[in-house]
Amino acid sequence: MGRAELIVSNLEVPVDGLSNDLAGLRIAHVSDLHLRRWNTVTQILQDRLRTIDYDVLVATGDFAGRPRRWARAGELLARLIEPVSERTPAYAVLGNHDHPRLAEMEGLPIRFLRNEVVVVPFGGGEFRLAGVEQNHFGGEDLIKTLPGSRQDGLEVLLAHYPSTVYRIPHGRVQLVLSGHTHGGQIRWPFFGCLWTNDALPNRLAHGLHWVNGTWLHVTSGVGVTPPVKVRINCPAELSVLTLKQAYYMPPERMDHDPKRITVLSDSGV
Repeated sequence: MGRAELIVSNLEVPVDGLSNDLAGLRIAHVSDLHLRRWNTVTQILQDRLRTIDYDVLVATGDFAGRPRRWARAGELLARLIEPVSERTPAYAVLGNHDHPRLAEMEGLPIRFLRNEVVVVPFGGGEFRLAGVEQNHFGGEDLIKTLPGSRQDGLEVLLAHYPSTVYRIPHGRVQLVLSGHTHGGQIRWPFFGCLWTNDALPNRLAHGLHWVNGTWLHVTSGVGVTPPVKVRINCPAELSVLTLKQAYYMPPERMDHDPKRITVLSDSGV
C-alpha cells in the first residue's frame, strides 16, 4: 500500500460554448510535487510526461517540501520538466509550501503565473489561462487575477487551494484546476478521504466536480508530507483533462455554502 506508484487519470470535461477550435484541448495537470530528492515516483512522472499526449502542462503548487528549500525544489523541477519543455507550453502557480523566490529563479522551463492571465494559442484559436498566487506568505489577489465579469471564450484558473472556487463569482471561469488536498493522501474503503486540509467537503478532495457554476478538478498530487509520509489507497497522479463541447451540463447547485468559506488553510497535507 505504501509502494511507489503513479497513475494517469484521463477525464473529459464538457464545456458549454466551447469553440470548435478548442474542442479536444488536452491539459496535463500535476500538483504537490514536494520535491526533496529525485525518487522513483519523480522518474515515473517524467517518463509519463515524455510518452503521453497533451497540449499544455500545468502545475498547481507545492513544489517544495518546505519553503526554505525553494532552491533545491527549483533544481529538481528544472530536471523534471526540461526533457518535455520543447513539446508544449508549461505554466504553474505557487502553493503554501512554496517561497516566492522559487518563481523568480532564472532558467526554469515553466512559467509561473502570479495573479495574472496569459493567452495560450491552440490550433486555430486561443484561450485565457489565469493563475492566482497562494504562496507560503500569501500574495493572493483574485481581483487582479480575474478582473471584471466572465470573458468571451474559454478561461481556466490555476489555484493551489480548491476552495478558491467558492471565492470567485459564480461561473466566472469554466474550469478551476487545484491541488493541495493530496486527495486526502490516505483514503479508507467506504469512507474515502477523512481530511481535506481545506475548506471544502471531503467528497470534493479529489476528482472532477461541478461547483459554483464551474468545473473544479482536484488532483491527488504526486508527493507526500507529514505527519505520515505515505499514501494509502490514494496513489500519486498525473491527470489529463480533455475539453469537449457540451451537450448537457449539470444542474445548477451549490456543493457547499460559499459564505462560510472565509479562510484558507495555512498548513499542508
